[in-house]
Amino acid sequence: MVARLVLLRHGETDWNRQDRYQGRTDVHLNDEGRRQARSAAAGPVGQLLEDAEAVVAVSSPLARARETAQIVLEASVGAVEVDLDPHLAELHGGDWEGLELAEIATRWPDAHAAWRASPSLDAGPTGGETMRAGGERLLHALELRVAGLREEDHGFGATMLAVAHGGVLRAAVGLMLGLDEAGFARLERIGNAKAVVFEADPAGEAALPGRTDETSRWRLAGYNV
Repeated sequence: MVARLVLLRHGETDWNRQDRYQGRTDVHLNDEGRRQARSAAAGPVGQLLEDAEAVVAVSSPLARARETAQIVLEASVGAVEVDLDPHLAELHGGDWEGLELAEIATRWPDAHAAWRASPSLDAGPTGGETMRAGGERLLHALELRVAGLREEDHGFGATMLAVAHGGVLRAAVGLMLGLDEAGFARLERIGNAKAVVFEADPAGEAALPGRTDETSRWRLAGYNV
């Protein structure tokens, strides 16, 4: 069974530094992003993995997430197989893919404001995917994995590391916490190579936070750690 979920955003890329919308474009980590991943392994994220009875890892197939997962795992617990799941990929950027955010704000001011300035779960890139749709997609993928692991002999100490992207992770966390629109607008962005951590109660570990199963007993244990 899974005792802990560690939802980790990838490290920095050149497009992050340029304030450019990446979406599904396969941009690699830069040197700072690799340093951030090593720092995550040396900090609270790595400690959580080291303390786990077992580690199960899944990542977005995009290079920036995949490389972050590999660096963090190798530096903290050694070789762990990483499953690649396309359901953990970033929100599809539609017309915004590859554009700098300043240009997006000029060309689509209302859509940009609803996505960034006062974010709404039902907003997203023009011609792309809403945050709600992306968050639901990621949660459903993790829910299936948690259910599958209940059938395996991991005891209660297994930690699941899921490495993905800022937009889709923030949306998923908002849904997991059951936030209303005002609450989601106040939810801070997840930093590069930073994690959101949820822990489960062994008496009620049945579904992901915010899902329909009322026996779920998950709690938020860390944000931007």
